[in-house]
Parts: sequence; structure tokens; C-alpha cells
Amino acid sequence: MKLKYIIPLFLLFALGTISSCDLLGNADDVSFEAELPLAFTVDEQADNPSGKSYTDSQLLNASSDPDVAKYASKIKEFKVNRITYRISGATDPLVSFTNGTLKLASGKTIATVSSVSLSNTAELELNADTAGFNELASALLSDKQEMVQLQGTLSKTPIKFYVDFTFYTTITANAL
Repeated sequence: MKLKYIIPLFLLFALGTISSCDLLGNADDVSFEAELPLAFTVDEQADNPSGKSYTDSQLLNASSDPDVAKYASKIKEFKVNRITYRISGATDPLVSFTNGTLKLASGKTIATVSSVSLSNTAELELNADTAGFNELASALLSDKQEMVQLQGTLSKTPIKFYVDFTFYTTITANAL
């Protein structure tokens, strides 16, 4: 009769031990937020009164964040939550930037904006492409950096202005 109770208790104990290994493996994880900056200087000096296409690339380097650098070899996951931009220093605030797209080196779109007035200097959020966010997160997990390309059309040139992007991320790392 006692054996009848001992076997289920033993099985329950064994299952609890096995599943708790996974729980213990995640217990030492730390998650933190990081804001990764990426700056572009748009400087088109040729005279194009009817507009001009614009393309430039910059390196997004997550390791420039001190927390990312601290846990670099222990990072288990990157998650891109949102991307914002801020325009500053426009030499002609009447110019607009349309069909703006941020892409990865692979060509995958990560975010878009239909039209940006260079007179607006508030921080605004881009329209996210979830699959692009996931691909960027994978690239950052791999080597903590990725080339990001800005594309769009300027309504006229010459024009010079600055675009500062902020990539808001959540990072999970093994604390031990």
C-alpha cells in the first residue's frame, strides 16, 4: 500500500527537478533597456529644384552602450521595441523628405515614414516593420552591430540637415 504512494511522489519530485533546471537557468538572466543612437548628416549641395533621391548608410553599433558592452559576451536576446527620429539644423525648413525608409544591409525594411517636414524638430516615431525589427535584433545578437541605410526623396536641393535616430531596445543577458 505504501508503494502505491511512493511511486507518484517520486515521479512528481523527478518532474519538478527537471523543470526547475530550466527555471534556474533563467533565474540569473538580467533584462535592461538600451537606447541606441544613429546619426545621419544629409548634405546635398547640387541644385535640384524638382527634388532628388537620397541614400546613405551608417553603422548602428550596440556595443557603444555601456550596459551592452558590459554584457556583450552574455547577451541572449535583443528586442527592438521602436525607432524614433529627430530633425535638426535644416538650412531650408520648407523642404520635405518623403518615402523615408530605414533598411538593413540585407535590404530588409525595418521602418518607414511617408513624409517628413524639415521644420518639425520634435521626436517622432517611425512606422515599424515587425519582420525587419526581428531581423535587426538577430543581426545585433550576432555581432552587436549592423549597417543601416536611410533612403528617401528630398523635395528640392540644396539642403543640409541632421537626422538623429534612436533605437529603443530591450536586452536580455546572462548575469553570471
